[in-house]
Amino acid sequence: MGRRLIALGFVLVCAARAGGAQRVPELRLEAGRATVTQRGFDPARAALLAVFWRQPADSWTFLTSANITYAQDSLAAAQGVAAVDIPWNVSERLRTELGIAGASFSLRSAGRGGNGNFFARQHFVNPSRGAWLGGGVGATSRDGIESTSASLDGGIWQRLDFLYLSAGLTRTLSQDWPLLLASGVQRNPDDERYELLDAQLTIQVRNGPHDFTLYYVNRSGVASTAAEFRALTASGTLQLTERFALLGAAGRQLADPLRGLPQADLITFSARVSLGPKPLPVMQRSAIARAEVTPVVGGGGELVVRIFASDTMLVDVAGDFSEWHPVQLEREGAFWVARVQLPPGKYRVAVRSNLGPWRAPRNLARVRDDYGGEAGLVVIP
Repeated sequence: MGRRLIALGFVLVCAARAGGAQRVPELRLEAGRATVTQRGFDPARAALLAVFWRQPADSWTFLTSANITYAQDSLAAAQGVAAVDIPWNVSERLRTELGIAGASFSLRSAGRGGNGNFFARQHFVNPSRGAWLGGGVGATSRDGIESTSASLDGGIWQRLDFLYLSAGLTRTLSQDWPLLLASGVQRNPDDERYELLDAQLTIQVRNGPHDFTLYYVNRSGVASTAAEFRALTASGTLQLTERFALLGAAGRQLADPLRGLPQADLITFSARVSLGPKPLPVMQRSAIARAEVTPVVGGGGELVVRIFASDTMLVDVAGDFSEWHPVQLEREGAFWVARVQLPPGKYRVAVRSNLGPWRAPRNLARVRDDYGGEAGLVVIP
């Protein structure tokens, strides 16, 4: 049973990497190699291939990915993931994520099984911090054995300049005894399910498009489930050009019954090629500016841009609504503030300080401006 699960262990590695980028149209191809060691088996090598596509719209973002792995023992696994990210119109601080995923454990041998799962997550977002609460349900068929799993998770995150920190808890209930028993998890024979509690900590250091991440998990059993595992994974991205990057990861992956993933030690190395529109640099929004829209009676809205800067700093706000000429600013406490009345429609707005490059306010999706720079997208209903 362990060999039959090896290839699937990489599927979400590529998918997870593709999920943390800007809301711009994006197409990525990733290919590489991996070495996996499972309990009771010799190390196995596998080839990795992943395709990721992100398509943003005014009020949602659609993401989809397809992944395939081909292991040394001629087993192959494939997975498809589709998700939609929906911000709430009533508040930019609320965002809902919904998704489905399906997997085949082996493309070379019939009847070895597969997995399907659904997940939902509610995000509460501020510019530099946030929280989430979510859950999922999954069904797995493995060698004729059917099982279901469910999970609840929640956590908080904080961004401090180049440092990102997050902490979360996940409670999992599962009937997938072949997967968990092979991973060393025990339970009372009279019970029908396993109960697990995972505490997770993520630390990420980012320098422009480059990043290095440490992910730590402490797993313990709940009630009559006996489990005590710790796992640490290190991963990194080296962006060599605007369209080409090298990625690597090493560490332990704990069994994930919701998605049917096995427990394994893994080392992966891959290359990423970005296609489609020219990617924008990471973390290039204006860190000192924030934009808000207040509805106006009778239609349209008031665009308010606040820039946290000293009164001696030279700051400018412009957009296509002003033909990219700077608009008038007023001093309000520690902020420079621009207010513009606008009819319903789509607009681009940008901020600069001390005659530097134009940047999108930090809470807006980014688009290209008319001069090869970047701006923030504002939609007034």
